[in-house]
Amino acid sequence: MTATATLTSASTPLLLEPNALYLILLDRGDTYTFHWKLYLTTNSSTSPTAGQIFHITNEAGLTAWEYETSPTTELPTSRRLLLALQVGVLDPVLHRALGERLALVPLALYSTRFWEHLSCRVWVKEALFALDDEGYVSLGKSVREIEEEAKFLGILCKSKCERRVGRSVGCIV
Repeated sequence: MTATATLTSASTPLLLEPNALYLILLDRGDTYTFHWKLYLTTNSSTSPTAGQIFHITNEAGLTAWEYETSPTTELPTSRRLLLALQVGVLDPVLHRALGERLALVPLALYSTRFWEHLSCRVWVKEALFALDDEGYVSLGKSVREIEEEAKFLGILCKSKCERRVGRSVGCIV
């Protein structure tokens, strides 16, 4: 389903390309439901697992979504990480601008573009649409097709107790 894919056991860190943007699916413990995030790897010679996480949470309730971003070196080794699906590569000069742009993705409770109530999945879809539209990434497939690809691979990984890193069929590098 992806152009390239690598399967790993739960104890092996996923090998992610530097300066790449990934759609991340984390296991929520429920049957085939995931927490959706974006993850930008950085080009760090001191820490090959360094990157920046971008996502939304609703810890204060269903109508109180908050955008969060944080640096991390732990994501590639997280046991909850099921899928890292590459959707683009960014020149390091764009890393800061990407974070600033993602902070502007609307947190409206209903997406009129995708006709769904806001969730971490819908926010990632809105973010990918904006990033493609504004030239941060170039998607060769629709956001809906990339979403379906990620869902399929996430379910496959969860059912087989595997973790996967790969390049989306919609990723134009």
